[in-house]
Amino acid sequence: MPRSRLLPRSLLCLLACLSWIAAPATVVRAGESAEISLLSASAAGGAAVKPDAPLVLSPENAAWDLSRHDSLYFTLRNDGRETVSVWARAENPDAKGVTDSVRNVLVLDPGASGELRLRLMRRPEDPGYAPFKPYFMYFKSINVRDNTLDPARVARVVVWLDEARPGSGVTVKNVSARGEGVPAPVPFFPFIDRYGQYKHTDWPGKVHEDADFEALRRQDARDMAAHAGPADWDEWGGWKNGPRRKATGFFRTEKVDGKWWLVTPRGTLFWSYGPTGVSAGGEGSPVTSKEHWFEDLPSPEGPAASHWSSGRGARFMYYQDGKEWRAFSFSGLNAERKYGPDWREATAEALHFRLRNWGMNTMANWSDPVVYLKRKTPYVVAVSSAPLKLDHFPDVFDPEFERSVNAAMDREKGTTAGDPWNLGYFVDNELTWGASRGGARAVQGALKASPGSGTKKAFVAHLKAAYREIGALNRAWGAPHASWEALLEARALPEPQTEAFKTDCANFGLKMTEKYFSTVRAAVKRVAPNNLYLGCRFHGHIDRSVVEIAAKYCDVIGYNIYERPAGRLNQYRGVVDAPFIVGEFGVTSDLAQTPWRGQLLTQQPGERLAEMERWLAEGFAHPALVGAHFFQFRDQPLSARADGEATLRGFLAVGDSPHFDLVQLNRKLAYRLYEIRGAAPGAKP
Repeated sequence: MPRSRLLPRSLLCLLACLSWIAAPATVVRAGESAEISLLSASAAGGAAVKPDAPLVLSPENAAWDLSRHDSLYFTLRNDGRETVSVWARAENPDAKGVTDSVRNVLVLDPGASGELRLRLMRRPEDPGYAPFKPYFMYFKSINVRDNTLDPARVARVVVWLDEARPGSGVTVKNVSARGEGVPAPVPFFPFIDRYGQYKHTDWPGKVHEDADFEALRRQDARDMAAHAGPADWDEWGGWKNGPRRKATGFFRTEKVDGKWWLVTPRGTLFWSYGPTGVSAGGEGSPVTSKEHWFEDLPSPEGPAASHWSSGRGARFMYYQDGKEWRAFSFSGLNAERKYGPDWREATAEALHFRLRNWGMNTMANWSDPVVYLKRKTPYVVAVSSAPLKLDHFPDVFDPEFERSVNAAMDREKGTTAGDPWNLGYFVDNELTWGASRGGARAVQGALKASPGSGTKKAFVAHLKAAYREIGALNRAWGAPHASWEALLEARALPEPQTEAFKTDCANFGLKMTEKYFSTVRAAVKRVAPNNLYLGCRFHGHIDRSVVEIAAKYCDVIGYNIYERPAGRLNQYRGVVDAPFIVGEFGVTSDLAQTPWRGQLLTQQPGERLAEMERWLAEGFAHPALVGAHFFQFRDQPLSARADGEATLRGFLAVGDSPHFDLVQLNRKLAYRLYEIRGAAPGAKP
């Protein structure tokens, strides 16, 4: 048994009272083992936690010194008739939000007792952000104070219930400090543990040892049994009890009472909601030049060899200049640790149940065919049209573009093409249309291309027909081109850019847009006439004229929207009467699992959940939307992808454990998807 010591004797109080009677502060010294009861004589049977009244423990003096121990343990009993989530938090005197505090949760069934462990995560030394800056997009700083504390100065311990209904109650039977602590601050490096997780914080579901994987499997089974999915969903995830429409055997669109919907093959109304990247295992992260970040990297020649990969270059950041790198997938290894040698098959089966359990009915872009071709959950397919030669845009007037997109669709024959479970095809992702008139940014990409570009040749021919003489173009553009051939050879844009230049680019941009969407639609419908064409996943501001052309060819217009959906889509209301689907939206990273920070150094507890709640409530009700897909299913690696993305906002952490907060919130909202979607305009969600 490890040495243990209970917290000093104290009277518990209700936070609502804003007062308490506390015992003297305690200093824990080496060799001490005597236990002191936490509860006063008047509360010898335990202390109650009610839905509207947390329990607060506080010392008489400034703080408790718990530096000799590594955790607090709470013995709890659920006295109510419903399952409850019991949270505990320890704080330093100057704690604010998630800064200088730690928290954890225990789910208790009615009448059940259990022990909640709250690790006193030591604050690490602050290495500064400079060593990491070359490797990450989006981030600007590092924060080692969030979700950590100084265990020598614990000023408060709080126990509360998460959204328990009236009549719920939990008894705190005991609170004790145990385990051998280490002096703080602790060294920062290595900061990634043997499971690919951030070493210096704790969160619900974090893996601490191999035995935790079996515990997670048991928890998954209990979770699936307790939450079978929304009761008003049919086998397709459609609105079982809603209005029936014509059944065609495939997904289609229809406008019903002023709102656009998808319709399932059986004729039930459907709103597509699910995460991108649903897969068995997950992506790897380059470790080259950052080996010292990792506590334990498996050998490339050992049992984990299949989880290693290699590559060269990246679109952005450290590896973009062509550096070679080796990458390791901790999420793949952890799936193998959890499910055994047949982890791919076992994971694939589990994912369908997980999505329904969490309130999701779609496997979105970049999901694994091994998973979605089991045909238990509707899915979408990601198709790439061609190499993006024109500043992240295809060379649409090059004959190779049409050949390439047709070849890509031919590869879907016999699998997804004609599959009733296939909602449809997203072709390409976040192409560089730009925010200017007519998608002129794409035309500017063509101007910077080589003389052999088919689109550049087409643009020069367009200009030649409009201006006839190169001198006329030069006067309009303020350009110095000696001939039309010189313009074809030029790779730079004129500076400054005149209104005539912008207008010419906008006019030809609409021709590029028409060529792009007409070509892609023809390719999709040639191979899969009964599956939907879902567009190119616009992002940012897109000129209305471009969206109007897209509406002519797309069955549904794909649009990646991370801000409020109405704020982005309402600009097209009254102009484009067509169904839209959000190919990507998301929230901020779970700050308990990562030290990387962007504009905000920290945030209040639950802020990202409030962000998610606002987005979904608005998205479910928006009349033009037929679905929204969350980016992404699984956290990106803490050490980043090759291009520097490292967002930890997925529903599944690297240890194959669900993000507790996100799953709880998703069930609360998504189980009411059709109730919210089907409500009259203006009704509160």
